[in-house]
Amino acid sequence: MAEPSDFSQSDTSATWPKGGINDSKRPPLPTSFHSEKRSGRLARSDDTTVSSNITSSNLTSSNLTNRSDFSSSMLTDELPHLCSWKSSSSSTDGASGDVNTGTYTRVSLKVKAPSRLGEMVHCSGSSFVMGHFNPNESMTLVTTPEDYPYWTTVKPMILPRGVPHQYMYALFSGGVFSSWEQIACERVLIPEGREMLVVEEYGQFDRDMELVPTGERTERSLVYERRTLEQPIAARLRDSTKEKDNDAAAAEDAGAAWTEKETRADDVTASVVDGEDQADSNKSPRSGSVTSSPGQRFRQKDKLQSRYKRYMPSNYRPSPDAVLFLVCYHLPVKLTKSIESGSWSATWNRDSLISRSENSIAESMNTTWVGCVTYHARSDQEELSADDKSEITAILAKMNCIPVFIDRELAANHHGGYCKNKLWPMFHNVDILDIYYAIWDRAEVIEWKEERNNGEWWDAYQTVNGLLANRVSEMCKETDTVWVHDYHLLLFPSYLANTCRRENRKRPKMVFFLHVPFPTSEVFRELSHGTQLLEGVLDVDIVGFHSFDHARHFLNACKRFLGLSYQSRRGGNLGVDYCGRNVIITISHVGIETTLIREMIGNPDVQEAARKLREKHAGKLLIAGVDVCQRLSGIPLKMLAFEQFFSNCPTWKDKLVFVERANLTQSRPGDQSYSSNEIRKLVDRITKAHGSGCIDYEETSTPFTLEERVALWLASDILMVTSIREGLNLKPLEFVFAKGVEPTNRPGVVILSEFSACCCVLNGAVRVNPWNITGLVNSLDHALTMSDEERLGRRARDLPYITSQPAANWTKQVLSVLHEVTDNPEGDEEYTNMEYTDMEIGRSHVLRIGDRSDFKQLNIDKVMTAYMQSNRRVFLLDYGGTIIARENIAMFIKKDFTAVTSKRPSPRMMEALTNLTSDSRNTVFVVSGVSKLNLTASLGHIHGLGLASDNGALYSWARSVNIDNPEDSNMQDASSPSGRHWHEQRFKFDWAAVREVVDPILKVYCTRTNGSVLRHAEQSIAWNFRSTDPEWGLLQANSLQNDLEEVIRDLPVTIIRKKGLLEIVPEGFNKGVVARQILTQDATISHGHPDFLFCIGDDTTDESMFKAIYDYYAERTEDSIHGHPGSSYEDFLVTGDEGPLHHVFTCTVGKKPSNAHLYVNNVGEVEQLLQALGKASGESCGMAVLFGPARSYKRLWKLFVEGAGQ
Repeated sequence: MAEPSDFSQSDTSATWPKGGINDSKRPPLPTSFHSEKRSGRLARSDDTTVSSNITSSNLTSSNLTNRSDFSSSMLTDELPHLCSWKSSSSSTDGASGDVNTGTYTRVSLKVKAPSRLGEMVHCSGSSFVMGHFNPNESMTLVTTPEDYPYWTTVKPMILPRGVPHQYMYALFSGGVFSSWEQIACERVLIPEGREMLVVEEYGQFDRDMELVPTGERTERSLVYERRTLEQPIAARLRDSTKEKDNDAAAAEDAGAAWTEKETRADDVTASVVDGEDQADSNKSPRSGSVTSSPGQRFRQKDKLQSRYKRYMPSNYRPSPDAVLFLVCYHLPVKLTKSIESGSWSATWNRDSLISRSENSIAESMNTTWVGCVTYHARSDQEELSADDKSEITAILAKMNCIPVFIDRELAANHHGGYCKNKLWPMFHNVDILDIYYAIWDRAEVIEWKEERNNGEWWDAYQTVNGLLANRVSEMCKETDTVWVHDYHLLLFPSYLANTCRRENRKRPKMVFFLHVPFPTSEVFRELSHGTQLLEGVLDVDIVGFHSFDHARHFLNACKRFLGLSYQSRRGGNLGVDYCGRNVIITISHVGIETTLIREMIGNPDVQEAARKLREKHAGKLLIAGVDVCQRLSGIPLKMLAFEQFFSNCPTWKDKLVFVERANLTQSRPGDQSYSSNEIRKLVDRITKAHGSGCIDYEETSTPFTLEERVALWLASDILMVTSIREGLNLKPLEFVFAKGVEPTNRPGVVILSEFSACCCVLNGAVRVNPWNITGLVNSLDHALTMSDEERLGRRARDLPYITSQPAANWTKQVLSVLHEVTDNPEGDEEYTNMEYTDMEIGRSHVLRIGDRSDFKQLNIDKVMTAYMQSNRRVFLLDYGGTIIARENIAMFIKKDFTAVTSKRPSPRMMEALTNLTSDSRNTVFVVSGVSKLNLTASLGHIHGLGLASDNGALYSWARSVNIDNPEDSNMQDASSPSGRHWHEQRFKFDWAAVREVVDPILKVYCTRTNGSVLRHAEQSIAWNFRSTDPEWGLLQANSLQNDLEEVIRDLPVTIIRKKGLLEIVPEGFNKGVVARQILTQDATISHGHPDFLFCIGDDTTDESMFKAIYDYYAERTEDSIHGHPGSSYEDFLVTGDEGPLHHVFTCTVGKKPSNAHLYVNNVGEVEQLLQALGKASGESCGMAVLFGPARSYKRLWKLFVEGAGQ
């Protein structure tokens, strides 16, 4: 054979798997090798050479610190010096060692391994097909009574030709990993030729062995054996200074590349240094890779299922003797005093979140409301009389309400002072400088400074919290639950806990829920008593927020000002360590009382009010707004948007009216007065310019009642909310529900500020940044011209959540979390690390970039060369993220309907696809996870293009291709204009059993992750988190996937991770299935397999296509693969003629962990490649006649580069 071609270090370097191989009897191993060929001479670290007649490798210390069983002190001359990497005979392929050529070798292993009864031999190595040294993903070898003790691979491995691959054998006993083979260093082979059979002996390997051809051959393969060299390799000489530098560089590289914490690394290293390596040989190279026993898996699965079922809100069953105390500053009642009789009466405030309602928690649990009464019968300064208080107490007792009476001055300093003029603006992220200096009345500046300095507000705040805590302490017991609401009572939990400690009794279970935003740490630090407020809240068991954004700021404040750490907990919650306890942080947005709104819609008075409003503005579309008259409501921003809209679109002046209702609450009189004046000036300016009928603005001194709001919702077409910063606001939910009660009603559209808390739960709203006036105008235009189909789609996205989360369910949901925590006081197994991996890149912890020698950037010249020299080609292209740019997952929360369905490939990409498909030698398929409707709308007009939607559940060949319907498919006529025929992959599957297991878990995560949606399709169950907070959604997805993997181990389903989606599908239901189907059917149509295959994708769903391609070609015979029906493989062995080139390219978009061997950086590079190939298809035939095949390629590529430059 000819001398092997040279390799560069960058092309042949490889590293050991992370975690190394823990084995008590084998010596420590180096972490990486760098193969160097210097014409049969060994390169030393000092640039001197040692004569040798073999190919050798230079041992280095690169990435040594990646191994848990090594230390830098082990780099001594006593270590093994070298391990042979390659046989002395190399491939004649000039492109050997470069994955960019797309050439592969089918490698089979045959190992002599005498084993005991029940033992099996496995093999794992550095490549994907070998399982990346993870025993759970290793290859199983088989034997027969005739072949024993020889074990062989079931099918050949498809390995990039000329690229070094490390591997080892292992024993499994009873299906569980037992131990690695005891050898001096890992085996290494460099595949060569088309077929290769490696014969060796288990446990017999040292650094002096190498692969050499035996002269024998099987039906298709040359046979190689491991043999000891006649002339041992000389010990590697080292320069101590260079070695030290190499060690430091290796440690630095390892630290940068390391992404997982190694457990017990220090212990293992210490034992190695002492010469007492105590690592367990029964553990895999990676921590956590050892397979658990079936009994352990069953117990864990049973535990998860029972816990989630028990703590679902619908299954919540409180203790019969427990009492729930709902504590708030304002009791949720309306008190009135008759002028005639002077008697008092009380009714529930239906607008209050915690008032008693139908099916509320009070129906299933003893509930008591505790709060302040600040009602004053007269306008003068007299307080409520003792008789008034006595009568009010008696009336409220019948409603299970316990009043706490506070005088006027105390109420003014607590609520009007500290709460409304300090906490409220700062919790809405208003800086203290804005509060005191950006003020419209200079006299008020002096007054507010004095109030701040004398401390009366803070004293009043403490007093009110203490009064309520003492009152509850008198009534509660250990088995009760106390639920504290909102920022008025931040100190209440610590006061109650301290009272119980002084009385030497256990405190009750406590929940605190904040209904306003929590400020950033930069704003919160300006509160002089901020630390006390944090400590006051943390004396509870659960702290709740409506939005993850608010919870994140709270966690940052705890970490920054109290030094507290926090973790994620299994089940979708967070935890903060405080005073030896783990305080749970839960995120759950409350819904609306749909029963009450249904009653309002059917109320004749409400219907009459809606009719009158429509008559008042007959023939016009109504845009509604109901806000508190304050700056943070953003009403002036609405006005400015309307003014610009009418200026840009004057034809709408007589077709549109803005109905705005502003509530004057008097809680912040200065802010209210300034805002009212500003709004009125804007209204006057707009009506003068565009007509008095374009704005209907009113201010009300009393709150807008539910009846009035529902009437406005029924009469309006659009609701516009432009709050600058906002906590709980249920009006958008009311609007969506009121417009969707009757299916025949035209759905309304909500234009919603992204700064509103409810933005995280309304997936169908048009989300806007209210500061972007131009964006507001565009969103308004979109809402006005929106089709009924889109309106229905948006309403359908929101109604399921709105109708399933009334206050009663929300209360039970939070209480179920509380009891989940208190029922597991130790709960060590409940905690997981808060640090998370972006699973959008790839779940597998064994796929890493740094230690792969078979992963390179795509070289367009080499791909073009292979393309031009081939006769039959197949392209398998992903859609989103590959031929169109995929929007970052973090942007989903910013946009409305931002998935790839709203985008289209660029004109240049369309041209490239058209050119590729116009070549009769090409079969081009786009394989996507989007629906058939969306994929057809984007690409269905390209007649020569094959399409596969829904991850391969449906696929359609090009219109020019006629194919018989396979038995396992169902051919349908597509509804698309292209008239395509679609094949459906049928999976007969019992989803009832799967849903029984996974639905309880999915529903809990839906309730705990605002914006997430659970959908059941015919062939899958999906949890969609595209509309959640990006950071929170990823955290929850990681936790959910871990929980689901525990319970589906024994079910024939698997989890597919997509951008913003977790999907449970039947095993084998992935893009790989349709990729295999396409290749099989293409071979039937074309009477042979292609000699050029190119597959590219950008996310984890595309990994199954790469795997399917490797498996497919591993199962083909040599003749069928290479198209040599007329020549035998023996002819090849004799002549060395490889016939027509065969090239397979697997490519990922973005440099990230992948089973592909090539990568491009972005969609732009994909477009450039496909354009080059497309132009080659159109011009290659004619140029071949003029210039010949080789010259035509060079001429074509020159023309393309020149054209691209222009």
